[in-house]
Amino acid sequence: MPAGVYTVITKKVGIIGAGVAGLATAKVFLSQGYAVTVFERVGTLGGVWSPTRCYPGVRLQTKRQHYAFSDFPMPPHYPEFPTGRQVYEYLRAYAARFGVDRVIRFRTEVRSVVPRPDGLPGWRVQLCDLATGDEAASDFDLVIVCNGVFCEPHIPSLPCRDKFEARGGIVLHSSQVSDPAILNGRDVVVVGFGKSALDLAEASLATARSTAVVCRRVPWKVPHRIAGVNIKHFILTRFTEIWFPHPDMGWSRRVLHTWLSPVVDLYWRTAEFIVGHKLGLFSPELRPDMPLRSSAPCITLAVDNLKSIRDGDILLHRGSVVRYTADGLELDGGKRIAAQVVVLATGYRRELQFLGERQRSVLSDPSGAMLLYRALINPDIPRMAFNGYNGVGICQLTAEVGATWLVNWIEGVVHLPSRAGMIDIIHRELKLREHLLSTKIGGIYVTPFTYGYLDQLLHDLGLPPADRHRRLFKWLFTPLDPADYRDLVARVRIAAEIRSSN
Repeated sequence: MPAGVYTVITKKVGIIGAGVAGLATAKVFLSQGYAVTVFERVGTLGGVWSPTRCYPGVRLQTKRQHYAFSDFPMPPHYPEFPTGRQVYEYLRAYAARFGVDRVIRFRTEVRSVVPRPDGLPGWRVQLCDLATGDEAASDFDLVIVCNGVFCEPHIPSLPCRDKFEARGGIVLHSSQVSDPAILNGRDVVVVGFGKSALDLAEASLATARSTAVVCRRVPWKVPHRIAGVNIKHFILTRFTEIWFPHPDMGWSRRVLHTWLSPVVDLYWRTAEFIVGHKLGLFSPELRPDMPLRSSAPCITLAVDNLKSIRDGDILLHRGSVVRYTADGLELDGGKRIAAQVVVLATGYRRELQFLGERQRSVLSDPSGAMLLYRALINPDIPRMAFNGYNGVGICQLTAEVGATWLVNWIEGVVHLPSRAGMIDIIHRELKLREHLLSTKIGGIYVTPFTYGYLDQLLHDLGLPPADRHRRLFKWLFTPLDPADYRDLVARVRIAAEIRSSN
């Protein structure tokens, strides 16, 4: 039976994870009268924004107006780019406002999710209370996995770490650097070149004896402003998406990417020239390894972060770490770097060990890419969904709209293709992501097609694009506004009533 075709009423919903996606999903399902329970392994909500996981100095790289839920804007007194603590407090306030905090079971680990033993549709969730060690089980009609792509720190396994630590060396993942004092007076080496890597390297300059960054490659970065114009008008608008091909693009965009492809090439060369000169990325040590169009999603970055590298305050070493030494790291070219603290800003990996072997086998392809239709459901795993694997940057909004899609899917409002049709669409979109992106993302290819993805979900719900009311220029250059997506569930109901009356 295809996913989404059900004869049993679904009322009891289990949600795994109380991060951004879990909170948004719980809020939407609670608003529709479902009995919701959220399981969170740690003692706080917020996922990567939990105080237990935020490194010193972390801030949003998206303006507060855009990193907000549709019906709950961030407080107006927050700065343009809120701190990690402010984002956490915002999420706490959101959970309290909509009653989500009352249905979260903290310090509860999901050990396994297996078919219900009573033969009814749904799943049995085996649980462990981490405070007491007590084990229990609960049955649910629907399970939604919201532990996301930033679930577990990715810590590369490198030889000789024991020798380094035996000499007093310290190895930490970026999410474990909760106290900056550990860097004081020490030689600090940060491995990676993402936002967290450069933030931590910059933060360590004030107190560390020396700071260095090690990376295999340098991805493209973008400044906060270009020619006085906020970068949001370029990277959070429909204008940017036009310059990427998409399976569902209209005839005019198709002409642009076929007959007028030299224009597309010129656009990207011009963008590289402007961004590269603005940030000094054409110096030998900072020159990116891939074209800008293949480096989406780009990371918004203040100019001063790279200035410290250009000025020599932060030393940059290009290469792969092959092993620890007694007093630091060794790179693949044989170069040795002195270190007393190694910070691994090496990202995260998804963790789905609580699923059965069959579920895991149909959920991913051999490369590890997740096989999800609309980045939300797998055709071969009934009554289970995945939210939070469908966005980078404005993940709170893709999670919220995704949750609206899910509640309508489980109620039969969303009409799905056949299993074969869904599988074909999944592989077609994965192929496009492979072609466009130079980096692997643990979820789905949504970025750089945020608008296109949201339009797809709304179309499935019988709604037009949320920004259809804007005139052409504003439609192209107005940054994505979460308020455009407010009250979607009610709008779906109204649209359905109008269709049925015609």
